[in-house]
Amino acid sequence: MKTVKAAIIGLDGVPYQLLKTLTENNTMPHTAELIKQGNLKQVKSSLPPNSAVSWSSIMTARNPGQHAIYGFTDFQPGTYNVTYHQSNKLKAQPFWQKNNDKRTLIINLPATYPPQALNGVHVSGFVSPQLEKAVYPSDYAATLAKQGYMIDIDAPESEKEIERFLADLSTALARRTDFGVKQLEEKWDICFFVATGTDRIGHYLWDAYENRKNQYHEAFRDYYKQVDDAIHSLVSKMPEDTALLMLSDHGMGSAGTAYNLNTLLKEEGYLRIDPKPMENYNAIRRGTKAFLAETNKIYLNTEKRFPRGDITQAQRIDLLDELVDLLKSIRYGGRPIVKAVYSREELYEGPYLSEAPDLIVLPEQDFSFKSNLFSDELVQADRLQGKHTEDDAFLYLSGDSDEYREASSVEDALLALRSLYPELMI
Repeated sequence: MKTVKAAIIGLDGVPYQLLKTLTENNTMPHTAELIKQGNLKQVKSSLPPNSAVSWSSIMTARNPGQHAIYGFTDFQPGTYNVTYHQSNKLKAQPFWQKNNDKRTLIINLPATYPPQALNGVHVSGFVSPQLEKAVYPSDYAATLAKQGYMIDIDAPESEKEIERFLADLSTALARRTDFGVKQLEEKWDICFFVATGTDRIGHYLWDAYENRKNQYHEAFRDYYKQVDDAIHSLVSKMPEDTALLMLSDHGMGSAGTAYNLNTLLKEEGYLRIDPKPMENYNAIRRGTKAFLAETNKIYLNTEKRFPRGDITQAQRIDLLDELVDLLKSIRYGGRPIVKAVYSREELYEGPYLSEAPDLIVLPEQDFSFKSNLFSDELVQADRLQGKHTEDDAFLYLSGDSDEYREASSVEDALLALRSLYPELMI
């Protein structure tokens, strides 16, 4: 059987419609040519549409109930202490751990810090705190540091920092691409390269994409031209028969009005806190019934999960129904702000279901959610112009297969690739 190489190129936070627009208006001509050689379709993201959740689903082809990742943060068992995601929390095997005979290159993949041992090279992405611990084998770290490799960039704190932000986006992508190209000149079987600046520019300059009169409209397009050039540089180093998968982890849309659901829960008597912001979720008082974390995740304050929880299993179903009714009833400016609310049982299946949030809540178009425990304002000013969306990720695969046509979410991406190229064993 002929040995086939496979490449996965991820564009974090790029919606299907944006990619269609930029490939049709000649902003991304190289990507447009690739699309002609395969198939592009719109697919759903994970729920919640969070990069840690989505990339974990992509790399394992499993749903969160099977891989146990529900966001970039989680609560330590039996506490209100928040911890950031680390790779040892992933409970399902990523594909490269199943194929140690294949040399794998992983560059800038979010939610994989710290990188685990593998046959190849792994540079983890967001939220890696420092470069020297984000690289396997570790002896690559010095080389990357000398090249000025950037794990992430600083967000713009104000309008005055936009030019610096754009320059950093360009530099970070150029250095990641240079490293990727050099690695593709060496021995490899599978490559996984992720551009995350696409997510950052969407969050902070989404208006520049939607509004042609925005002063940064051309700068937005220029960045995507660089993304297109990066894709071309990488693909040019691959054999012509390389199985190529491109995808996004979630979409992006206008953040619109930022609505604080924790303020709502306080006003309605579901959330009680002490005014001690330094304590974060440890400020939650007994008598709390529910609270929001990480924009989409609602947790019930249950007696078995949290130290001051007193919601029993017998009370859980009625309380969930109450919260769903409350959330769906919210109006702002005469418009509903909640698009959908799902219980964990509706979304997930697997041995880690009990670790999931109790509810996932999604905002309507032109609304986004905030989770500030200590604000009394329902509507808040927000630096973010773009928000993650769940229904418009994209999936591209060279070639064709029935499984590809049936793929409906990011979890199906590896399955589609495997169906077309079973010899990859991924």
